Amino acid sequence: MDYERHDSTLASRLELLDKAADTQLSRELMQLHKKKCITCQEDRLACTVRPACKDRNFLNMLIDLGVEVKDLPSFCYSVYLDQVKRYILEKRTREMVDRRVPIRDFLSALNMSSIRQFTTRFSKIWARFSTVREGNLLLVTGDDMFFHFDFARDTVVLNPNHIPIRDFQALRLYVSLFSEYYNLKCQLIDETTNWWILAVEVKNKEAKKQLESLKSLVAHRIELLSLKTSDGGIRLQVEIITDDHRSPPEVGDLRKVFGLAAGQTQTGNV
Repeated sequence: MDYERHDSTLASRLELLDKAADTQLSRELMQLHKKKCITCQEDRLACTVRPACKDRNFLNMLIDLGVEVKDLPSFCYSVYLDQVKRYILEKRTREMVDRRVPIRDFLSALNMSSIRQFTTRFSKIWARFSTVREGNLLLVTGDDMFFHFDFARDTVVLNPNHIPIRDFQALRLYVSLFSEYYNLKCQLIDETTNWWILAVEVKNKEAKKQLESLKSLVAHRIELLSLKTSDGGIRLQVEIITDDHRSPPEVGDLRKVFGLAAGQTQTGNV
């Protein structure tokens, strides 16, 4: 394991104090976790069923920082890949959310040779399937699983929930994906550079009751959630304002909005 040289990347993500202080803190964090990783992997049973870092979050962070596979904690990583494989192919583990994997190893774990083989195979297996691509991003969803491929970073995020939506282009991609997946008509309006309006047709008769609980979960990230009745039926209207005073909406928020409109009682974590 040789990931301490990525402490400067971690420091740039922190931006807590000043550059020198953040770099020192990041270096110490890496060193402390390296000792923790070595001890954890010496007890392979414990590392498999009860890793020292909850949900293998430290490993997940290393992958997100771009640490090379050869420098990752090897046994922990092998267990992690096996969990990803069993979750996708057999659904034998609990839901995996915001889990990152290098694309090559993701495909290898599933015994796939390419992204095309992955999408072709699962489009035939899953009852519902939707995919969109633009630039370096490929979004795939099916069978209540969701994959965010980022070719620029060479990673795939399994069931992304907390990825922030910071611009209209990203919002448009996710809206396109979810509207196709849930078979819902919608309208997306780019009012200004930081004010966007989304209207989604509602198929859920219990939407009003569920809307209240959803409002409380996303209030600090979404400006307005409301139901509008017209001759054309009922629409769920979402207003998003991005500025320096609030957190940007997250992918999980949008997934919940479409799930609610489609009549799902549970639409993932927020």
